[in-house]
Amino acid sequence: MSGGKEMMMFFYEMFMSLKNMIFSYFKMAEEEPAPCVRKSSLRKTPTSSLKRYINVAVTGPLNSGKSTLVNAMRGIEGVEESSTEAPGTRCKGLPRSYLYPANPRVLLWDLPGIEASEVKQHAYLEKVDLRSYDFFILTTSSRLEEEVIYLAKEILQMGKTFLFVRTKIDIYVRSTKQPNFTQADLLREIRKHFAKKLQAIGVNFPRIFLLSALHLEKFDFLDFIDTFNSQF
Repeated sequence: MSGGKEMMMFFYEMFMSLKNMIFSYFKMAEEEPAPCVRKSSLRKTPTSSLKRYINVAVTGPLNSGKSTLVNAMRGIEGVEESSTEAPGTRCKGLPRSYLYPANPRVLLWDLPGIEASEVKQHAYLEKVDLRSYDFFILTTSSRLEEEVIYLAKEILQMGKTFLFVRTKIDIYVRSTKQPNFTQADLLREIRKHFAKKLQAIGVNFPRIFLLSALHLEKFDFLDFIDTFNSQF
């Protein structure tokens, strides 16, 4: 009998030990932060929840106001992070995704800025997996640079659509002085300049928005939001 009790106690202790190990494993898995994962890896996973979203990429040169624009679209002032950031997208140099409050089906992806050297190397397309996005917002804070034209051509070749945004327009208007030119005249000339450049690469009816993400009540921000929302 004593031998039977000892055997039962042995198996009971083994069972409890195994149970505690399994419990500890899953508890650590829950507490462990999401790993640094490229967007392309997430999208190629069959069970990925990203497949139920419309993925909108905000892209353009370095310092072209992409993050500020994304925050403005989400109704957030400043550059602080939000709890609506998608898991696995906080790593420096990788795309970050955010839920778009006006449409729960849309994810806004704040892409790293493209550098001039990446245009020649085609490195940017691979780095951000550009082809995996459904729609684009192409930004620039100055004239149409080589990087912007390159991105526009790539998006067109993919058969996809973009909205073109000239950011920080308030700074340009404030610093530009032209005799006998009103602000309306200046904005009209800027719009014509960008339209001509985009038409030259095959954009028949370019949608151009001049805006300041820091002064949402001015310029084209509200028109931009209305146009963007109408796409989905």
